[in-house]
Amino acid sequence: MEKERKMKLEEYKKEKYVESAQPPYSAQHPWLVICHGEDLEKQSFFSVSENRYYMRHIHELKEKIICAYAVEWLVLESIYSSECYLWNLISNDKIQLPPLPAECEILKCLLSAPPHDPECQILFLIKETETATDEDDDATDEDEDAIDEADDDNSDDENSDDENVEDVNQPTFYFCKPGYDEEFHTRDVPSIIKNGHCGIWTVFKSKFYVLTFQTRLLICLDPDNDSGRITVRRMANESPDIRRYRDIECFQNYIIQSSDNIDMLLYVHVFFSGKNHGMPYHFLVFRFDFVKKRWIEAESIGEIAIFVSSCIGAGTTCSTRGTNLNRESIYFTDDRYLYIYNLMTHSISLSLPCPHVAKRNPYMHWLTLN
Repeated sequence: MEKERKMKLEEYKKEKYVESAQPPYSAQHPWLVICHGEDLEKQSFFSVSENRYYMRHIHELKEKIICAYAVEWLVLESIYSSECYLWNLISNDKIQLPPLPAECEILKCLLSAPPHDPECQILFLIKETETATDEDDDATDEDEDAIDEADDDNSDDENSDDENVEDVNQPTFYFCKPGYDEEFHTRDVPSIIKNGHCGIWTVFKSKFYVLTFQTRLLICLDPDNDSGRITVRRMANESPDIRRYRDIECFQNYIIQSSDNIDMLLYVHVFFSGKNHGMPYHFLVFRFDFVKKRWIEAESIGEIAIFVSSCIGAGTTCSTRGTNLNRESIYFTDDRYLYIYNLMTHSISLSLPCPHVAKRNPYMHWLTLN
C-alpha cells in the first residue's frame, strides 16, 4: 500500500510539472494564467478548483500580453510592437486585426464577444506617441459630430484647470468587427468620458461599460460598425458610495466582466494597508441596479466567487455551486500572491499558488474557459 501511495504521488508530481505546448483542459472553472520569463515564454496555469498548477510553453503566447478575452478567444498584443490579433486558445485559430498606428500606446482593449457571435466587436483606446501635425485639428469638428452623446448636459467645469495644458496626442477610439473589417473605425473620445484611460472598463452582455475617473459616471459605449459612430449612454449619475472610507487613501477599484450565467454588473473596491500600503485588507462589492440606475452595496454575493487581477485591472465571476470554490469570496491576485477574502466573515487568507514563478513582473490573468 505504501509503495502504491508513493507511485501515485510521483504520478501527481509528474502531471503537476509536465511541460507542454498545449493548455490544460481539465478544469471547468476560472484559470489563473501567469505569463512569465524574460520574453513571457513560460506560462503557468493554476486551477483554483483543483489547487494545482500546470507548466506550459505555448509558442503563441511568447512575447505576448493578453489584453482582453471572450470565452477561449484571446486578444494578444506584442510586447515589442503594436501588432494585435485574436487567437483561440483551444483550436489554435487566428484572426488578424487591421494594423494599428506603428507608434502608439494601447491604453485599453475590450472584446465584446467571440468572433462567431453577431455582437462581436473589439474596442481599443489608443494614444499615439508620435508628434501630431496641424492637419489633425481639421478633423476635430467632424469627429465630434460622429459621436452621439446621450444626456450631453454634463458640465466641463472639472476640466477648466486643464484647458491651459495642451495635449496634442489625445486618446482615440479604434473599433472594428474582427475578421470583417480591413481597417479600424476611429473616433475622438467624447468629453463626457474625461480622462477615459484612467477610468474602469469592462464588458457586460456584449456591451462596453466605463466608470469614468473624474465625473464618476457609469456610461455605456455602443459602437456601430456600419456607420462608424459611437453612441454614448449615461447609465448613472452617481458612483458607488464609499464616503465612510474617505480617510483611507490607498485603494483600487474594478467593474467586473461577469460570466454568462451570472446576470450582474459588479463593482469591487479594494482597500490596502500595511508597509508601503501593499496589503489588501478590506473589500466592498456593489451591484448595479439597471431599473433604479444606481449602485447598491452587496452585503452578500451568495453562491458566487469573484476573481480579480491587480496586474491587468480586470476580473470575472463564477458560480460556486457544485465546485470546490469558496462561496461569498473574492479571489484577488497581487504580485505573485493569491488572496481569498470572505465577504461575510471579513477574513482573508494568503497563498503562493505558483512558487516557481519569479518575482520579476509576471502577468496574471483570470480566464473562464468552457
